[in-house]
Amino acid sequence: RIRFSLAMSATPSAPSSLVTSFRQKLPDKALLVSGAVGGPAVIWLCTPLRNGLTLGAKDKKSGIVGLYRKVFRGGIHAGWTGGFAPAVVACPQFLALGPVYHFINGSLADCAGVAALSPTSAPRLCCSAIAALGASLGETMLTFGSQARNAQMAYNNSFVHFASVVDGSRKNVPLNRVRDVWGVGAEALLVRNFLSVFSVRSFSPWLRERMPDIQGKVVLCDALASLAVCTVTAPVHQLFNFLATTPEARSLSFSERSSMARRFLREQYFVPLPREVMITADLSQRPPEQEYSWRMSPVALRDFGMRATYITTVMSLFVAIERTLCSVMREMR
Repeated sequence: RIRFSLAMSATPSAPSSLVTSFRQKLPDKALLVSGAVGGPAVIWLCTPLRNGLTLGAKDKKSGIVGLYRKVFRGGIHAGWTGGFAPAVVACPQFLALGPVYHFINGSLADCAGVAALSPTSAPRLCCSAIAALGASLGETMLTFGSQARNAQMAYNNSFVHFASVVDGSRKNVPLNRVRDVWGVGAEALLVRNFLSVFSVRSFSPWLRERMPDIQGKVVLCDALASLAVCTVTAPVHQLFNFLATTPEARSLSFSERSSMARRFLREQYFVPLPREVMITADLSQRPPEQEYSWRMSPVALRDFGMRATYITTVMSLFVAIERTLCSVMREMR
């Protein structure tokens, strides 16, 4: 009986082994402190850039400078409207999602027997894509309420409280609760998060393998991968902002919201050009219908530029804070 109990105590249970495996994916203490401090600080500091993107989802006429001016309607402090909730949520966001990704990716690679292969091989990329989806789902559920509330508060401040239109046609958008894990626009947020995570975790290593060894290669490849994916994440991010600040979308079915989303993307990023139509002299025939071709709208370049500015600013500030805190803490050891 004694030998049996000793053997049972020496065999780790499944939950404890999972916890141990997850702990092995955690970074060291310096990086954890950097994520806990630097993440919220950067997300809060970049609130005006994020709010400018939100306003762009409802304003196709203004340029980049015009949108940033509207962000500060009501004073300098108005630029940080709604920035507190995303900053608070950024602490668990920066701390947990990296280890979650590495835990899922490593577990899948071990189960499939491909852990020894190159990170850019096809089997490892499949594991990375699944891990990115899992981490992105967690990030979406964690940040949806705060992100939607931030967008709604920015809209209410710039386009309702301090709007140039005073005929009463613009109404306050109801605010989401920070604890909401899903709602209107969450699907677009999930797609954006997945593409962002996949670009850094999979596309960036692919670039690093093909780039010569230079100083700061890791950060440079992360930035290039994020900027490349901005061509897709920018319109998807604007779709989230549009749905979050459109109260009518809440009462629509999924298919109706999908139609609304397609209409927004078409009207936001494409301009119809009428084609020449040959009209015959025979008046008995029905005149041909007008046909259109489509070209890219200048709004697409505007939104890409604003999204790229936001991403590069967040990454640059976070890397600077991370390096400073890590160097200080390691010198104190």
